[in-house]
Amino acid sequence: MSQNANNARFPELVEPPALPAARAALAACMLGDHPATLRVGDITLHRHQRSAVARIQRNVSRYGGALLCDRVGLGKTYVALAVASNFDRVTIIAPASLAPMWRRALQVTKVRAEVVSIESLGRNGARDAKCGFIVVDEAHNFRNPCTRRYSELARMCALAPALLLTATPLHNSRDDLCAIAALFIGSRAYAMSDADLAPMIVRRDSAGDARGEEVPVIEHAPPVVLNTTEEILDRIIALPAPVPPSDGNAARQLVIHGLVHQWASSTAALAGAVKRRIARSQALLASLDAGRYPTTAELSAWVYTGDAVQLPFAEWLPRANTPLSLLSAALRHHVDALGELLSAVKRSDDGSLASFVSDLRAAHPGERIVAFSCYSETATEVYHALRHQGHAALLTARGATIATGPVGRAEILNQFAPDAPAASSVADHARVTLLITTDLLSEGVNLQEASVVVNLDLPWTAARLDQRIGRLARLGSRHQRVVSYTVHPTPRAEAFLHELEIIARKGGLATELLGEPALNSDRSELAPGSTLQIREQTRAMLERWLDADSETATVSDTQVALACTRSATSLGAWLVDGEPALLIWSESYGITNDPMAIYAAACDVDAAADRTARPADSELFHRVIQAANGWYEQRNAWIAIGGCEGPAVSTNRRDPRRSLARVADSTANNATFARRTPSVQLASRLLDAASTPLPIAVEWSLQGISESLDEAAVDTILELVDRSRAAATTVRERGLRCVALILARSDP
Repeated sequence: MSQNANNARFPELVEPPALPAARAALAACMLGDHPATLRVGDITLHRHQRSAVARIQRNVSRYGGALLCDRVGLGKTYVALAVASNFDRVTIIAPASLAPMWRRALQVTKVRAEVVSIESLGRNGARDAKCGFIVVDEAHNFRNPCTRRYSELARMCALAPALLLTATPLHNSRDDLCAIAALFIGSRAYAMSDADLAPMIVRRDSAGDARGEEVPVIEHAPPVVLNTTEEILDRIIALPAPVPPSDGNAARQLVIHGLVHQWASSTAALAGAVKRRIARSQALLASLDAGRYPTTAELSAWVYTGDAVQLPFAEWLPRANTPLSLLSAALRHHVDALGELLSAVKRSDDGSLASFVSDLRAAHPGERIVAFSCYSETATEVYHALRHQGHAALLTARGATIATGPVGRAEILNQFAPDAPAASSVADHARVTLLITTDLLSEGVNLQEASVVVNLDLPWTAARLDQRIGRLARLGSRHQRVVSYTVHPTPRAEAFLHELEIIARKGGLATELLGEPALNSDRSELAPGSTLQIREQTRAMLERWLDADSETATVSDTQVALACTRSATSLGAWLVDGEPALLIWSESYGITNDPMAIYAAACDVDAAADRTARPADSELFHRVIQAANGWYEQRNAWIAIGGCEGPAVSTNRRDPRRSLARVADSTANNATFARRTPSVQLASRLLDAASTPLPIAVEWSLQGISESLDEAAVDTILELVDRSRAAATTVRERGLRCVALILARSDP
């Protein structure tokens, strides 16, 4: 093995380099190119953004795609455009509501790209025009592989590299993140461990190097439970079962669960839901009385306006084959109960909710406040109760309103955006300090002029809570802290909804995989099992080492230093088949690349002092080199027999790439003597394709391929695979090479 030559480079360690120089060399190997400045058009990127650009470019080169999951407010938009500026024919896929924001960003960065809405992708499908690079904003909208929008994006990702942006990749389960990653690395994403997925993800909690432009600290106030009438909850739970459409189920529990969630938000939200259900039930009752029983599709075609419903004439609907008298009686019973519930709702109001927001305005004089709700009725009710106080605005899907009447949406948002001229020049009567809105504004807008966020209700996921807060706590905010207030459901409602339990479970899943921000905590306080956070904190430590001694950072020659640490774990930066990797060696367990063990060793090295050389250290060095060579040989043997090493090999037996391996074997073994050489070459290419990440859409194309394909069919398969791998252009240096090694001893 070529690595053995490394031993000849260090026959003796008489005068090893200083520890800071070795730390800097180690950091330089792991961090790669780190430009001192980077401009995209009129925008100068911050240090953490430049770091992200370099990492994403390497991931795109290696995997054909990358995930940028920085927490909300760290400037993912400009990072994405900095990466995209190196490509031709860029396509940006984003929610329609964010298209104006992306077009403004394209103007200031001077990047040319086409903006396509996620909604149109689901409606009309992907265009056939060639694309050189894809940027997907709010990529969590593609977490469901069963949707048309997912399959259309997958088809695009099969032929072009993709950068997927989302601060909240996990909404319901780990499969959310795996589905997004599968767009460029295929179905093996579902079988990969957290440690395997982590290298493809860039996720930082804060911009600790932004030099005066930190993300504000988030202060969570104690939750508030407001007094409500329990009679309404009793009536909701006691509702008789609804009548389903002719091809559906009653789903009584889902109906009740939805009504309780709306009641937990406000009586206004519950009243609106009950009115719509009554109108829908009355329309269904009219059809039943006419002897027709509509289907789910026919019900969905009906149009609801206020308390009324517009539907086709009942006589036009298909006639039922069975008597409908029992259904009509059950439906009338359900409608009567809904009417009694609505009467009880009208006897109550949302005064306590409005008073809570009013008290917050008094507690935060001169500060801008944004209040979010899941339901437009809740937002509207609170606004109507507080608009007499002045300087309040309502923004929902229907538009924006202030006390003097409707206004443009931009007129309101400009007052909450950073450095907006409208915020200082607006007339006093139009000045807004309280913005009441729905989750329409929980994605993609900058509201960092506000410093108080109010959750009028709990959304369905912890990710949505993060998105709401992230509208205010953003890079560039002039505030040092953002205060978050949340209204919780009553104990009885929570016992029925289990909202807090669900949010805690989903939030805990995100913490386990992605880690949580440690804005006020020590670096050594890690979330248990948070592999990605451990990797990011290790990387942050390496960046400090590089900054501290950047002049001596070099990866041309192997640098070895001696250090006295708390534990005898030697830390080294290696090139493993051309890819930088951190490995540690210990007397007790040999070589490992476990992220937690590496972080612990890095912390020791960070606090270590230089040692003077002595003869025993040369022996230690050769033991580490020998152990690393053994580790590399075992790694190669494991990969050769189909083991999993990062994203390169899948353990899924249904993975279509296993079919490629079988085709390769069949091609080589069944060739005639005259065709032996070209057939072996084809088999070699097939095996190479079988061991390389392929986008999920390419896997779909390979499903069901036969092992007895002719040469033309094999060429067609390889052409498809080669086109999909065009983005992965990294030429790897085979072998193992030590770049920097810090030998550690625990004795004084």
